[in-house]
Amino acid sequence: MCNKDCVYILDSYGLIYRAYFAFVSRPLVNNKNENVSAVFGFFRNFLNVLKNNKPGCIAAAFDSRVPTFRHEMYPEYKATRDKTPEDLHAQVPVIEEILVAMGVPVLRRDTFEADDVIATVARQCCETGRECRILSGDKDLMQLVTDTTLMLMPDKTGGWAETGKTGVTEKWGVGPELMLDMLSLTGDTADNVPGVKGIGEKTAAKLLLQYGSLDGIYEHADEIKGAVGDKIRNGKDDAYFSRKLIVLRDDVPVDIDFSCFCTDNLNYDAAAELLFKAGVPAVAKQFAAYGVEKRGGSASGGTTDTASVGAVGADNKLGTPGVDGAGTAGSQVAASSAETAAGIDNADGYSTEAGLIMPVKNAGNYRPVRTAAELDTVIEEILACRTAGIDTETDSLNPLTARMAGFSLSWRKGEGVYVPLLVTDMLLAGDMVSKADALERLARLFTSPDMTLVFHNAKFDLQVFATAGLDMIHNEKNGGARRCRIVDTMIAAWLLQPDRLEGSYSLEKQAENRLHLKGTEYEEIVPKNSTFLDLPIEIAYPYAAEDADFTLQLWNFYEPFIKDAGFESLFALEMDVLPVLASMERNGIRLEKKPLEEYKTELTEKINVVQKEIYDLVGHEFNIASPKQLSTVLFEELQLPHGKKTKSGYSTDTSVLEELAAAHPVPYKILEYRGMTKLLSTYVETLPSLADAGSRVHTSFIQTGTATGRLSSRDPNLQNIPVRDESGRRIRSAFVAQEGRLLVTADYSQIELVVLAHLSKDENMCRAFRDGVDIHKATAALIYGVEPDVVSPDMRRTAKTINFGVIYGMSAFRLASSLGIPRRQAQDFIDSYFEMYSGINKFVSDTVQSAAATGYVETILGRKRRILNIASGNHNERAAAERIAVNTPVQGSAADIVKMAMVSVYHKLSEQFPSARLLLQVHDELIAECDEKDAAAVAAMMKETMENVIKLEVPLRVSVEYGKNWGEFH
Repeated sequence: MCNKDCVYILDSYGLIYRAYFAFVSRPLVNNKNENVSAVFGFFRNFLNVLKNNKPGCIAAAFDSRVPTFRHEMYPEYKATRDKTPEDLHAQVPVIEEILVAMGVPVLRRDTFEADDVIATVARQCCETGRECRILSGDKDLMQLVTDTTLMLMPDKTGGWAETGKTGVTEKWGVGPELMLDMLSLTGDTADNVPGVKGIGEKTAAKLLLQYGSLDGIYEHADEIKGAVGDKIRNGKDDAYFSRKLIVLRDDVPVDIDFSCFCTDNLNYDAAAELLFKAGVPAVAKQFAAYGVEKRGGSASGGTTDTASVGAVGADNKLGTPGVDGAGTAGSQVAASSAETAAGIDNADGYSTEAGLIMPVKNAGNYRPVRTAAELDTVIEEILACRTAGIDTETDSLNPLTARMAGFSLSWRKGEGVYVPLLVTDMLLAGDMVSKADALERLARLFTSPDMTLVFHNAKFDLQVFATAGLDMIHNEKNGGARRCRIVDTMIAAWLLQPDRLEGSYSLEKQAENRLHLKGTEYEEIVPKNSTFLDLPIEIAYPYAAEDADFTLQLWNFYEPFIKDAGFESLFALEMDVLPVLASMERNGIRLEKKPLEEYKTELTEKINVVQKEIYDLVGHEFNIASPKQLSTVLFEELQLPHGKKTKSGYSTDTSVLEELAAAHPVPYKILEYRGMTKLLSTYVETLPSLADAGSRVHTSFIQTGTATGRLSSRDPNLQNIPVRDESGRRIRSAFVAQEGRLLVTADYSQIELVVLAHLSKDENMCRAFRDGVDIHKATAALIYGVEPDVVSPDMRRTAKTINFGVIYGMSAFRLASSLGIPRRQAQDFIDSYFEMYSGINKFVSDTVQSAAATGYVETILGRKRRILNIASGNHNERAAAERIAVNTPVQGSAADIVKMAMVSVYHKLSEQFPSARLLLQVHDELIAECDEKDAAAVAAMMKETMENVIKLEVPLRVSVEYGKNWGEFH
């Protein structure tokens, strides 16, 4: 019999949105290319509730289809929300249909929100002696929590964390009885509820605990001192108006018959049938299997009893999401191991459909093109199609020196050709087109304005072509010949999923995850110690043509998602950045070895001195580089305090040594030793070996290396050269201009803080930047309550640490450790900071709340990043997620601005200073090389361009310098 003592009620739209945005960077699609992320995630979680919580009664609350009474009260209600994506909208009726077919009551009333319906159900449960469980992550519903009404919030495991009165208090600092008043004070950015301007969660909680309620606060408003008191008094009308908007109605005229909520007679087969039809077979089969289990059968092994489950279509390969023509009664579903393979759970507890689909071995129609006549025919066909995948094969991964074995093209799905350019003579078969003739014909594609050429890692391939004699890196805007459109599926994959949740962005991995095709691996055809040049054409062409085919298919897959996500302009920016990076890599920067040789001698002597000092302090020699031996010395011999013991002993990482350094000289010396040995091995000894015959070092820029959009580099990693200390200056001084030329550097000043001021619109910080004052000194003056002219260097250092610490979510503990001050004093500094910069405090709070509501954050240009663990029940995981949520819009926006500036400077150098070259981008700095006579003009152009590349609330400022070597600057 049904247990009617506890009623479960779903906040349907909240759960649908969460499911959809959990996959916003890697949407799940069925075989009709329809997004089914919300359907998949919603019912996967719903089934988990049914299995694990075994509710006796359940219903689903939905929002009104027409504007609500809150919109009548306040037309701006929820007006700031982004428009609901069309492919999410399309899934809502599908979800409703499945719930209704299953027998789950769907509760909705025009002009009321689902929250009001839920409040009404909760009240009736209370009045009839029932308990209530609200399945939602919405903080607004926390005002309903009582001893018998609890919330079940989605956790990272795919389960549900029960939250009662204690849980609400732990998270918000006040109990559920004060949540309405709390939200009335703080407002809600997601719903455009104003609240009291400048009052954040901590301040609101403190006031409510002190005065007991919103009414209590305003009864004593005149007693509240300082800026907080002014904000409270000025915001009274907004607070009470917000209260009217936020309070939930529990008198919605909706039919509630608890006998209809009973789960005993749910129709799992009907749900399975419709889930198959929608294109989520994995969840469909789980529903069918659970239905069998509920009826007393077995859910494991063999075929399930699926009398009502739709059939897999004849053209539907094993595990392919989506079924055409499914839904005929009496059909059977094969339960092969391939079809029922478990997915790979991501951090939100959902299972990616890609992991449920077994990639099949590719069987494309490929052929070699040997003659000029054959290639002419291919080129004409491609020009008619206007879009083609393209790839190169080489004997090396260094595009500056690689010999191109050939190139491949694909203009139709499942088809492709390979054009060999270099083969061993003994393997040559037929009258092969010459390399020069082949590249001349290929140039027709690059120079056609109607053509789109699709690469996977275009930066590499374009350089390979340039090395081979076909330089199409530069387009007509930069004095080049290329007029076609270049797109890169590796960049597309990264934009849509910047956190590498499915691993590599390699062509092979993307083909498996998106196309569900298993290609031939390089190691399968190229013997060890051989290269692609050693392969017979008959072995080479299927592999090479397959790469071009996969690349074209990936673009056809990704292009609609780029459009639907609103990433078209951002993708265009990345495509503009790509040739700039390729050009900078090829330009390289001159390296003078003598300064490094001199520094190596000095550094080696210093290392030996510090090593001896360590031995003398310890009393014997040991391997300082061995964590095990170092652990023994520090924690057993010297008896220094240690942390938790791991399998390899006590940790001796940098954070541990930094804490111990204040208590004993050995840890301090170890840190000094490590820093110098790292400099020696990573830069001083390594850089000369990376220089080419012309003494130039060519770093490799990684466009897809970070989730925020910042560039990184390798071989060498120039981003990690120390910026401000003497060691960094010594290394940078080895990077020099060519004879008769100068290096010009243009560096954004405090760009991340400028972006923070823009995003937060904090009055004090914006004023400081507009007035052009020293932001760290201005911050010190505010938090210490002194005039700027009496701010000491130590006070400024503290303020600088806090300014940047806010961006990276620095805690009081970390600040105390960094500054060497008591934790309470550090917390006081942070509290003072947020009181003076209340706009930043609100930005931090609003950003975290928005991330929790939507599952992602975005930059000024619309770059999105999913925030995993933002709703985690684990404090450390959630805190880390919140830091990422705040940092990403700031750091990501700064990265986007630097990229815009780089592209613009690159274009203007080509137009105005043809002999100048852009060489490097390091953090917020651009470095160019030009003739000595042009240095001042180039510097002025770079400054003007970079400062005006985008209009923000506060001005961007750029410092420029020029000289013979990089070490002269700053």
